[in-house]
Amino acid sequence: GHEHIDVAASLANIGSVYLKLGKYEEALEYYNRDLEITVKNLGDDHIDVAASLLNIGSVYLDLGNYEEALEKFNEALRIQRSKLGDD
Repeated sequence: GHEHIDVAASLANIGSVYLKLGKYEEALEYYNRDLEITVKNLGDDHIDVAASLLNIGSVYLDLGNYEEALEKFNEALRIQRSKLGDD
């Protein structure tokens, strides 16, 4: 259905195209929907959630919204460290 994890991956891919096109609002819309579905399917501390947060952070970085970008990147890093270790 519409909430399947494969749908999330497709949404992320579409978000990436919008990011490349410089259509930041659209990119955020698709990336945030990807994040929502990923969390719903895998939990909020899954490594795929970190990837979704990195995508969102990249949009904020391109927009010059550095505080928001840093927040997303730090959240992703926290998940990565908890799942992968500090090394």
